[in-house]
Amino acid sequence: MKRLLLVVFVCSMVVSCAPEEDNTRSSSYLLHRANYNPVKGEIVVTELAPGKLQFHIQLENTSEGYVHPAHLHFGDISEVGELAFRLEPVDGATGESLTVLDQQSLPDGSLLTYDSFLDMDGSIKIHMNDGYFKHMVLAFGNVGQNEDYLFDGVAVCTGH
Repeated sequence: MKRLLLVVFVCSMVVSCAPEEDNTRSSSYLLHRANYNPVKGEIVVTELAPGKLQFHIQLENTSEGYVHPAHLHFGDISEVGELAFRLEPVDGATGESLTVLDQQSLPDGSLLTYDSFLDMDGSIKIHMNDGYFKHMVLAFGNVGQNEDYLFDGVAVCTGH
């Protein structure tokens, strides 16, 4: 009887300790430096659950004391592009921004999902600040269906 209980206990431990299957999907995109500044990095978009996306921006060479607004736009980086969503600003001390969009609707009324993001004609723009230089782009990159950017000009952002 003791052996049977031991076997049942060991089997239950093996089953409960089995690793869960990770169904997380994510995509990363380069964020290029604008002008002559040294700021560049990447954005990783992760599906946390159906209709729940996390946008993690990590920039290099930002400075403490600065806050850099971040936006997701429709259109290629060279287009002005309608604002899709304001993302959490990048903290200059860490170079990071983390935004979670949960069950958010796009301007056309459709739900933003991981698949619709991948099909999106979109771009990311990170700005110098939210004041005098709010229209100056610090770092940028295409996302979704757009190819990585070959420099042809960066459009001004009017999403403030």
